[in-house]
Amino acid sequence: MDYENRFVKVSVDRGLAVVTLDRPPANAVSLEVYDEIRRTFHRLGEDPAMRVAVLTGAGKVFCGGNDVNDFVDLEFDRATEYLAHVRLTFNALYDCPIPVVGAINGAAVGTGIVLASLCDIRIASERAVFALPEIDVGVLGGSRHVMRLAGQGMTRWMMYTGRRVRADEALRARIVDEVVPPEEVMPRAMAIAEEIASKSPPAIRLAKLGLNRTEDMNMKEGYEFECTLTAAVRRTPEAREGAMAFLEKRQPSYAAR
Repeated sequence: MDYENRFVKVSVDRGLAVVTLDRPPANAVSLEVYDEIRRTFHRLGEDPAMRVAVLTGAGKVFCGGNDVNDFVDLEFDRATEYLAHVRLTFNALYDCPIPVVGAINGAAVGTGIVLASLCDIRIASERAVFALPEIDVGVLGGSRHVMRLAGQGMTRWMMYTGRRVRADEALRARIVDEVVPPEEVMPRAMAIAEEIASKSPPAIRLAKLGLNRTEDMNMKEGYEFECTLTAAVRRTPEAREGAMAFLEKRQPSYAAR
């Protein structure tokens, strides 16, 4: 499958994709980059060989936010069209059928913190910082996505002030799931991705579908939907292989990656 992008680099090995934002110096996101991110995650999800992805940034920055040059002369009509691209990109990452592990290697501000929040699991460098600075450049940001993790108080504080949040604060606010030394970010993210990739591929995809769909359901509705997915996964040969491997005290053998 073709991943020939200018700024979003993709490498694939045995069903594990590493997606790297690579637009020096700060991996700022322009309209072109949004479209490349959207196409990349659509293609990853459509490829049945894909099991998991790791999203990171090249250099010392995860993502420095939007390219502010795009906003200087952005009028209402063009802003509406521009933001449609943004929404579609964010939806593509959230809805990607395979899990996405965020390797937050540095600053994740504006669009960067939103991209991080849309990952399924987030591993952050001790040097990472997080912010919603849009209030200072005449736009509003992706606070609704951040609010899924951080809750109302921290999100409003960040949104109203543009303040930067250190990695340890982000961990306490549940914006990230784990904080590690800078040199351990990618190894840790890759280890988690490898663990996910070792599981039943159809079960993992159905698990992500269930987690996304039930996020806004009440408990009874959510569990009812999960039960339909359990029935669906039981139709797969991987389900029987997993059960047999457990009974036989061995590692399951799924289709080759």
